[in-house]
Amino acid sequence: MTRRWLVWGLVLLVGATACADTLHLKSGQKVGGELCGVTADSVAWCATGGLQVRFPLGDVARVEFSVDPLVSPRLAEGEWRAAMRSAQRELTSCRSARYGLILGGLTFVGGGYWLGIQGYEAGNVIIALGAVAAGLGVIAPSPRCPLLEERVKALTRIGLDHGWLY
Repeated sequence: MTRRWLVWGLVLLVGATACADTLHLKSGQKVGGELCGVTADSVAWCATGGLQVRFPLGDVARVEFSVDPLVSPRLAEGEWRAAMRSAQRELTSCRSARYGLILGGLTFVGGGYWLGIQGYEAGNVIIALGAVAAGLGVIAPSPRCPLLEERVKALTRIGLDHGWLY
């Protein structure tokens, strides 16, 4: 009788570890468990010991699912979509930072022109400063945002695995 319970216990233990997902980190480390949540900057991972740990999305290489996530989703689509929207918004904000310099420079040019029309000599100096700022904004390369790009890539892979992106 005791032997039968021991066999069943081993079967359940092997079955539980066989169904575990694997989180692959960029450092080469592998963590067993299951994906249990995402935010715009981290992954919530329920480790096999029952402990929930958050990993930054920039450190995640990939998530390997043991069972097809289309059949057994690991998280709610709404939670993933909210995280994806937030991460994409941050990436867009980072990439468009130079537009603020251009618009600010053009605002200075307009303000300096208005001051010049009013008869103030400082208007010419403000126009010159605005022209320099706008020119720098135009010639500046688009900023690279590697950490934010990695977040969006990791969330995209999770969405593809769950069938929410095609």
